[in-house]
Amino acid sequence: MRLKAEELSNKIPSLYVKADRIANTIWEGMHNRNKDGLGDNFWQFRKYEYGDPAHLIDWKKTAKSNETFIQEKELQTLQNFVIWRDTSRSMNFRSSESIDTKLYRANLFTLTLTIILSKSGENIVLNGLKTELLKGGNAVNFVSNQINEKVTDSYKSSPNVNEIKNNSDVILIGDFLNNINETEKTIKELSNRGINGIIIQILDPAERFFPYKGRINFNGLEGEKNILIGKAESVRNDYKKAIKIHIEKLEKLTTSYSWKYILDNSDQDASISLQNICNTLTYSNNTEFRT
Repeated sequence: MRLKAEELSNKIPSLYVKADRIANTIWEGMHNRNKDGLGDNFWQFRKYEYGDPAHLIDWKKTAKSNETFIQEKELQTLQNFVIWRDTSRSMNFRSSESIDTKLYRANLFTLTLTIILSKSGENIVLNGLKTELLKGGNAVNFVSNQINEKVTDSYKSSPNVNEIKNNSDVILIGDFLNNINETEKTIKELSNRGINGIIIQILDPAERFFPYKGRINFNGLEGEKNILIGKAESVRNDYKKAIKIHIEKLEKLTTSYSWKYILDNSDQDASISLQNICNTLTYSNNTEFRT
């Protein structure tokens, strides 16, 4: 028990150091880019009110809802960000000791984004752990103290949408290998409330390319039955087609609600995906990183 506690206490500081290093690197890039003339204004959605100019109506978003939405331009408006990460059992998977678990990756993204958003003065909520808004050092301290690599016994792979307030932007991080209808239910409910979001799908390379050979017993991590395959390579092509279709469906679903989709490969440099996420937040999700 003592050894396990010491291992956990060592991992959290190292996670923070890594997250802080990546955050500072990305922050410097954002700072320099803002100096070069990134506009002060950004767009946000709000419900149409009588008297609003018709040309401001966002017809694509309106078509996905029972209400009419307009695009509103504001100057450096403070935003509320809700970050959720999947902690179900499948997130503890990694195909090699040299690769981070998907949960470690999700924790790294969560903490790094918290640092960056806190530097920009944004409000932050960690869905499932705390519902009130956090800012600055309080947000960073809370998140760094709360996240760990312990998976839950729950098979639930979706956020608590009832905790998410309407004036929020949502960042959902997980492997999203569950039934895509569950993900659609979450996105649809939030989108219908005028909430924008980003889906960050973290996948191990083995989950995409199925490198297995020979007789292998595959263990179900979230309640599925174990599957014994006598010659794993014989099903590789079918598996790769199936996972490709699943990824494409998830991306198509996400963008159909005007959300953003990012695929992260857990064997690649995490800073690449994090830079991509921040670029998406800056240019597509109505966020300006203020320096």
